[in-house]
Amino acid sequence: MFAGSFVIGITLLSFAIWLHWNEHRGWANESPQGALDQHYFASRMRSRRWVHLLFAFCGILVIVAAFAGPGRVWIGCWMSVMVALLVIMVLAGVDAFRTLRYQAKKKPEIRRQVFGQDEKS
Repeated sequence: MFAGSFVIGITLLSFAIWLHWNEHRGWANESPQGALDQHYFASRMRSRRWVHLLFAFCGILVIVAAFAGPGRVWIGCWMSVMVALLVIMVLAGVDAFRTLRYQAKKKPEIRRQVFGQDEKS
């Protein structure tokens, strides 16, 4: 049980670090061009920072649970991990909604680039 919890904790911490590293370095094919893009990417980075912190927090809690062994601390840590993962799912839904709104606002700009300035849709 110790080894499994320890591996899961290290994996969650590594995942949080990897996500944070990629978010700050930038993902492939992402380059903000206008004010709308810059605003979206800035708000997305702030939101995802919370997700990264929650993943790291979960990893730390799982490692604490591994060292604590079965008992009250173990149960408390795993219950906290469950709640944190539910919060991450809610934040992912909010991020998806924000992305849909951004894409809807960006669509006219993309149409102008693809079809030219003369065509209005």
